[in-house]
Amino acid sequence: MAEHEHFFQILQKKIGSSLRMHPWTTAQLNSSNIRLMSRKNLGEKLLDQILPLFEVSEELTRFAGLQPLYDGINLLDPVYCRKDEVLRMLEKCTGLDDSQREQLTSAVMVFMDIVKKTDLNPMQLKSITTLSLWWKIFPELKPWYALKWLWQQGIAVPHSQSGYRAWRRFSHGSNSESAKNANLHPKRWLEICEEQNVFETAFEADRLAAAFSGEGRHAGLAGVCGNLPDCNNCELSLECHWYATDGNSENMAIEERIQRNKISTADIPELMQWLLSSNPEEAKALQNSLNAEAPLKDWSRERLRELENQQPLDSNLILRLEALREMCRNYGIEKLKPKDQFNSSREIFNHFHQQLENQKQEQFIIVLLDNKHRYLAEEDVTKGILNKSLVHPREVFASAIEHRAAALICIHNHPSGDPEPSQEDFRITERLVEVGKLVGIPVLDHVIVGGDNYTSFADKGLL
Repeated sequence: MAEHEHFFQILQKKIGSSLRMHPWTTAQLNSSNIRLMSRKNLGEKLLDQILPLFEVSEELTRFAGLQPLYDGINLLDPVYCRKDEVLRMLEKCTGLDDSQREQLTSAVMVFMDIVKKTDLNPMQLKSITTLSLWWKIFPELKPWYALKWLWQQGIAVPHSQSGYRAWRRFSHGSNSESAKNANLHPKRWLEICEEQNVFETAFEADRLAAAFSGEGRHAGLAGVCGNLPDCNNCELSLECHWYATDGNSENMAIEERIQRNKISTADIPELMQWLLSSNPEEAKALQNSLNAEAPLKDWSRERLRELENQQPLDSNLILRLEALREMCRNYGIEKLKPKDQFNSSREIFNHFHQQLENQKQEQFIIVLLDNKHRYLAEEDVTKGILNKSLVHPREVFASAIEHRAAALICIHNHPSGDPEPSQEDFRITERLVEVGKLVGIPVLDHVIVGGDNYTSFADKGLL
């Protein structure tokens, strides 16, 4: 049995009935009814679709600047249409540059060729020969985009990129060649759907594969073979090469390592390039700048500016990099909620560790508690070199009185990484404890965070 045939055979046998019964699949299959195509309507919708892909300004519309194009695409004779005729039409349009005129000339000429060869017969519009012409109209990197647009116009053509991905997983499992070819041209998927004999039409095969891969999830049809395959709940898993082959992660593309939860510390530089880079220039610059030993941490402002100087003017790579670092820094920081309690100095350290460990300046924080020592609020008192003038009891206890706190905890960091209290730390703590006794708001602890360690005044009996 051919590899593509086996996938559809198992799909139909195991879950075909349940997928068909879902309203999403029913609606998809009913959309394949043949409709008559209007050249004027199809031509105008085609222009609406491709103009943004050619980066034509949104200010240019069929009513402003592009009226000759919209009128002309319906008036041109598809049999005798000439390139110079299309160029004259586009010269009457305003706001287009030479590159856009060239792209639109080619697109209009190909569309006229499609009209001439098919007379917009829906059955002929979805043939491989005609689809090859449609692909010439859309930019080179958008062949799947062309198929989805044709389907939206009522042409029942296979167009599920996620269905093709599910077929590849099932049929090929994990191998480097499969991973590299994950975004192959859709012509192969069309051939697979046409050649199978399980379903009556290629479109039906495509829609069932689409349902299996999760395209109906917004309508409540949760396919199991989406971007993160749910193999444990998949009825096809026993026959599936992906499920059977765990594979060598070194030969996997980064996407597959993410899907299989096989990302290691050594993969972080490659993962950052995959996540942050939107073009080859950015990817190359980031690769050259990354410190493999500390890809997320070793970024000073100077290094970020050096990376920025290697980017195009419109690149915001360094902003995306900073955003990623902030997300990682804050990942383990959970907001305290009213009535939360700290049961030990270790719990205090665990909560504030990630927030404070990489701070370049000392930061002094107070946590205000109620009469049962439950959380009320958290305040940043000061940031800088701590001394008695900066950490003044007035600032600390004003907030505590405002929140009607019954007690408080002090936390601050040592950027040096040494959590041992300095003489100034002792003097500040002693003063705060004295004032706390006077106003009836005791200081329960003062925790100093230094690197991965901490010192608790309460644990050491220093309060």
